[in-house]
Parts: sequence; C-alpha cells; structure tokens
Amino acid sequence: MKMLPTAAFVSVLLVVLAAHPVAPIITLIFLGAWSLRGAKQAIQALSLLVLIKFLNPAIYHFAGPFALGAWIVTGVAGLRIFVDNLRVQSKRHPVIPWLLLFSSMVFVESLFFSRYSIVSMFKITSFTFVAATVLIGFKVTASRSVDWTPWFLGIWISTAGLSIPTLLFRNIGFATNGSGFQGVLNHPQALGAFLAPMVAWLTGRLLFSPLRRASWLYAATPAAWTLLFLTAARTALIAVVAGFVVVFLVALLRRPEWRKSIRKGVVKPVSALFAFAILSLFLLKPSLLAETVFGFIRKGDSQATVAESFQSSRGRGIEGQWVTFNANPLYGIGFGVSLDPSFNPVLEPLTGLPLSAPVEKGFLPTAILEETGIFGTTFFVIFLVSFIRHVFSKTELLLPWVFLASLLVNTGEMIFFSAGGFGLYIWLLMGWATSPRWESKRAP
Repeated sequence: MKMLPTAAFVSVLLVVLAAHPVAPIITLIFLGAWSLRGAKQAIQALSLLVLIKFLNPAIYHFAGPFALGAWIVTGVAGLRIFVDNLRVQSKRHPVIPWLLLFSSMVFVESLFFSRYSIVSMFKITSFTFVAATVLIGFKVTASRSVDWTPWFLGIWISTAGLSIPTLLFRNIGFATNGSGFQGVLNHPQALGAFLAPMVAWLTGRLLFSPLRRASWLYAATPAAWTLLFLTAARTALIAVVAGFVVVFLVALLRRPEWRKSIRKGVVKPVSALFAFAILSLFLLKPSLLAETVFGFIRKGDSQATVAESFQSSRGRGIEGQWVTFNANPLYGIGFGVSLDPSFNPVLEPLTGLPLSAPVEKGFLPTAILEETGIFGTTFFVIFLVSFIRHVFSKTELLLPWVFLASLLVNTGEMIFFSAGGFGLYIWLLMGWATSPRWESKRAP
C-alpha cells in the first residue's frame, strides 16, 4: 500500500485548494520551489499542476494570473530536469532526435505557411519543451531507481475517491451537461481521459501481472470501470479496449511472454467470475446489455442512431478537417490553429505570447493532416513509430497498455499536442511507460 501517503497528500491538497481562490496561486509557488529540488520533484510538480488546472469550477475558483504561473512552473520544472540530465551518465534518448526533427520541420513550416504563425511557433516550441522534459525526466529518474507506480496510483485513487461523493450532487458531479459524470474535474471528457490509463493499469495488474494480487484491486478495478462508464466518454472506453486489442495482437505476433501472461489471466477465477456475471445478466434480460451499450454510444439520445450520434459528436469535425486538408494538402493551415470563427487566441499583454489558443479537434490523424499537411504528418509518423517502439522494447505488458490507453484517447479528444492543457497528463503517463527501458542503465 505504498500509494496511500500520496493519495492522502493529494486528497488534502484538493480539499485545501477549495478553501480560497488564492490557494491555487500559492500552490503554484510551492510547486515551482519543489521542482527545483530535482528531476523527481519536477515530475511530481508537473503531475499536480495538470490536475489543479482541470479541477471542477463548481467547487474550485482561481484568482490571480494562474495561466501565466502555470507556464512558469512548467518552465522551471523542465529546466531542472535538463540540468539533472547533464549529471547522469547514460545513453542518449532514442526518441528525442525524432521529436526534434518533427518539431523543427513544423516550426519552419509554421513560419511560412501558418495562418497564425506566432501561435503555431509558440505551440510547437512549448510542445517540444514539455515532451522533451517528460521523456528526459523519466530517463533520469529511472536511472536513479525511482518507482513511479505509488505516485500515479495515489493520484488516481485520490481523484477518483474524491469524485465519488459528487455523484450525490448533480450540480457538481454532472455540472457540465447533466448526463456525463465529471467528479472533481472540469468536464466528463477530462475525467474519462484521466480514468482510461487508470482502468488499463488496474485491469492489467489484476489479471495479467505476475506480481501477487492485492485484495484492494478487487474493489478498485470495478469501481474505476464504473466511473469510466458514468462519464459517458466513449473515446476513453474505446482507448482502453483498443489498447488491449493492440497488446493482444502484439502478443500473438511477437511477444510469447505476453501471450503467457494473457493466457494465465484469462483462466484466473476473477476472469471466470466476471464472464459468469455478464453471461447471467445476458440470460436474465437479453435486452438490458444491448440497451445499455447503445445508450452509452448514443449518450442517452434514444432517438439517434449510432451513425447519427457519431456524426453529431465527431463525424462532422472529421469531415471538415478532411475538406480543409484537401484544400491545403502539402503544408496544412498551421500547427495548433483552426479556421473556425470561434478560434481566438489570448495573448499575454506584456510579451505578446499566446497564453491560450484552444482548439477542439477530436481525431488526431485528420487533425494533424489539416494542420501540418503531408509534409508535417510524415515526420510525425516517424516520431510516433520511434516512440511506440521504445515503449514496447520491454517485456512487461502493463505499461504498454497504459501508454496505448493514453495515446488512443486522441482518437476522440486530440490532446496529444496540448502541452499547456490536459495533454501534459497523458504525456506524463506515456513518459512513465518508458521508465523500464532505462532501469538497467543506472548512473554510476
């Protein structure tokens, strides 16, 4: 139960943050100071920062220049990690050169072809800084034998645990749209993206890990699945399931040790109990399962077909992105920008740099084509392939599933490049998935 101190600390922090609007700014100051202690503390600060940024506005209120303060904390944490990296005698990170190649190509592309050059250049620069910070940070901490499992598990348990009581208060737990559960976070989609890697880890740990199963997993795993379902975040559920499908296919094709773990997991009593429960439910009321599944897919709109539901939520956006790409096939319209009239970047008055330029693009493949064209997408694919190969180079299937659940969230909520937003959260988890790659390459 090593995660309990972290869970207790994060729970206390979240309660304190609700006490006064100035509390988040004070917390940012402490996080910046804490990150100066080392790479481990810097990653911890970034983890708490992204959680704080997406807290439920029905509970939490922020006063002061929070957005600017958040960027300062990110910068301080990144610089501290880079300094620590200079002190570690280990091999160069194999993904970083491909990240820099992609970013440099998109930066040049943004300079000449973006509809909002300053926004595109700032976004690709901030993304590169954060991505490199995360990748190098986990390399440094792995070389120092830091085990991140208790830390992230503690954050998951604390956030999910504090979210559960809000089920009793619809004006808080369902504040955004009245149907999707958001708990202590600011949107059901945010909670869904938050829970997807958690569900993947808990399920994998319960069924497929060679380690001894702890009793609390039998309660935590179904609870996490239930909360994920209550969010009505279809993308998050798809990310978990599709992530396992990919792991299963890789196991069949290339990883006999994964096949062995999956085979053992399938025959465990808990798997049999789960299958028996589903079968019993289906036999007792055959229509219930189908109604529940289709209700989830249609998000409660009983009159809409599955196709109509997809078209209204993601299909229309994908269609528009494809049309824009066809009109700008080589270089796109600009990294991180949109042609939508609602796109209105917020600039910092003193520096003129973008503080906020949010875009809502649900499907990563068409979004990256629209923004960077064939030129930028080619380098992105090269970078992504190198990243995936790096994660899959170790034998344990647990963290690759977490990685895939985090990555595949971008099939419906494109946050991969959102360095100043929720993308930082999935990057931290994807970075965590690279840790085992460095554990045998310790600094002297």
